[in-house]
Amino acid sequence: MSGRLPAGARGGGPAPFEVLDSERPFRGHLVGVRVDRVRGPDGRLATREVIEHPGAVAALVLDDAGRVLLVEQWRQPLARRTLEIPAGKYDLRGEPVEVTLRRELAEELGVEGGRLTWLATFATTPGWSDELVDLFLVEGARPIAGPRPPGDWEEAGLEVVAVGFDEAVRLAAGGGVGDSKTLVALGLYTLLREGAWAPDPARRPAPDAPARRAAARPPAD
Repeated sequence: MSGRLPAGARGGGPAPFEVLDSERPFRGHLVGVRVDRVRGPDGRLATREVIEHPGAVAALVLDDAGRVLLVEQWRQPLARRTLEIPAGKYDLRGEPVEVTLRRELAEELGVEGGRLTWLATFATTPGWSDELVDLFLVEGARPIAGPRPPGDWEEAGLEVVAVGFDEAVRLAAGGGVGDSKTLVALGLYTLLREGAWAPDPARRPAPDAPARRAAARPPAD
């Protein structure tokens, strides 16, 4: 078996489909639906339905004691509570990536500070959505010195759970349905602390990455 990656495995190479036109039949408060009409290399035509999402930023947060800070919250699409790392959507136009992250950590966890390290940017469901999550590690976060900013109404009933790393893995992976960003974060941090992997700082998202990604989408007819 060859150890080499196939052509295009790292995101390069020409697109196999030509986008002939696009339309957006639905735009909601958060997401939109785009329908691309594409032509394949053999000339056949097809349509691809894409959910356009503004993306999000998330973080694996460790406090001064080395505990992992998770949030337990209600998720309406699953009709259940889930245990996750904190995260927030890029829903404020023009807000830089790290500002969004710090704001979410203050609102959801009531913490500030800590050393920030970018881990990865990953697609949550590339088969049907363009949603990207910028994932960070925050080490040494501390409680906010002063009034905690009010959270969003969607965060009603949110509870902060502080546990050791091994317990965080057990809780995140043992609940039947795991949260993808949480499993990715715990997995990468395991590799990082074992010295088996390290992120490439050169690939860290630019402060205006969400705006750049939105501008790169195909125009609609």
